[in-house]
Amino acid sequence: MQQRIENFNNFVMEQDIEKIPMGLFCGKTGLCIYFYHQASSTKEIKYKRFANKLLNSIFTQISSKSLINLEDGLIGISLGLNYLVEKRFQTGDINNILSELDDKIYKTAYFELLNSYSSSTETKNSAFEVALYFCIRLQNSKLDKNNRFLFESIVIKAVNYIENTSNNSDIFFEPLGYSLNEYFPANYLYLLTLMHKLGFYNYKVNKIIDEIYPKLARTYPLLQSNRIQLAAVLEYLNAELHRKCIDDYIARLNQDIDYNQMITYEFRNKNLLLANGLCGMYLVQNTLFKNKKMPKSLMVDKIIHSELWDDIYKDEVKQNATTGLFTGLAGIILAYQELIKTI
Repeated sequence: MQQRIENFNNFVMEQDIEKIPMGLFCGKTGLCIYFYHQASSTKEIKYKRFANKLLNSIFTQISSKSLINLEDGLIGISLGLNYLVEKRFQTGDINNILSELDDKIYKTAYFELLNSYSSSTETKNSAFEVALYFCIRLQNSKLDKNNRFLFESIVIKAVNYIENTSNNSDIFFEPLGYSLNEYFPANYLYLLTLMHKLGFYNYKVNKIIDEIYPKLARTYPLLQSNRIQLAAVLEYLNAELHRKCIDDYIARLNQDIDYNQMITYEFRNKNLLLANGLCGMYLVQNTLFKNKKMPKSLMVDKIIHSELWDDIYKDEVKQNATTGLFTGLAGIILAYQELIKTI
């Protein structure tokens, strides 16, 4: 595995970074995070230099970026920059660093996205991403009073948009496979929990949960991976609400979980990506929800023996996707390195 990782790192560092897109999922922002982690764990200066080179390229090109979405737009890039400062890979006042990006995301969301009347799944997910982004920004204790007011207002507008344009089938849709951004019930409840913890608009948050929960409790996700995700989010939520009925539903979701079976049958040989695979599920469960039940040795074995390692060198057209943090080997390597620390 170490040789594979070194080969991958060298392969990426040989690419023309100006041809790599900027985004978080399959672009420079995600790779920048990856190489700062490699520099931290290996103490290799070449990885830090390359990460700095990626970061400089992002700052050079960012003014031309118009999309605001999570995968390849300004929300993802801004969250990536926020992560670098939080992890102390970079220093500086993140509120100053993100000032122009916050403004651009806010104006695009407020005057364009959230003023449309579209009820499409794509638009609803975009509204969710806007609300999630500004909730994360609101966690910054040094945010000034004016920005705090503006960010709270856009979160409220985004949540109201979701409520006004969604129907029951939207809210309770279950994807056919595990996905970080497609299982809306878990994602939406996570957003509502963040809002509740921040302590604004709580009367509306409680009302939404009161309306959603009885219908949600009558559902039972087909996939064990979705049950685990939903149960983890509900535990996170109920640490705020302390409702026995939610505890009972969590117990029902967890009663038939077989982690070994789930990993073996719900995640195929190549189904490892952060975006929609085993490594994404592990990092979310381990990092956000502190779930220690995942069988780490089995996951390591699945990563090592995956055929995905051969794909990166086969198709030049898909090169950015297969190297990306969420869509390629970079994220899988980070998950693998996190796993072996504790085995």
